[in-house]
Amino acid sequence: MEKEFNFKGSAIYLIWKDPLIAVGTNTFIDSMLEKAGFKNLINQFRYPEIDLEEIVKLNPDYLLLSSEPYPFKELHISFFKERLPKTKIRIVDGEMFSWYGSRLVLAGKYFSTL
Repeated sequence: MEKEFNFKGSAIYLIWKDPLIAVGTNTFIDSMLEKAGFKNLINQFRYPEIDLEEIVKLNPDYLLLSSEPYPFKELHISFFKERLPKTKIRIVDGEMFSWYGSRLVLAGKYFSTL
């Protein structure tokens, strides 16, 4: 996947709900976020635990809720939307962001739809 996509905005990518765990730096997913056109607002190393107040303070353009390993659902969008009314909240295909190998062939097309 060589193509860099247009800048979409700042983002926080969550992989777990209780506790909230985000994707930080030095991860494959962080690299994929950059390729997809997002600036990751989590500057901590690897997969830090983060609290809701910190997410609200960072005020991302996008809150990306991964479909795996925690299966975020539509009800989670409502929960976060109440606290982040201006943030675009999306459930994203965790395979496209975290599975390398054959999924990379499909990732570019998927990222362009976000």
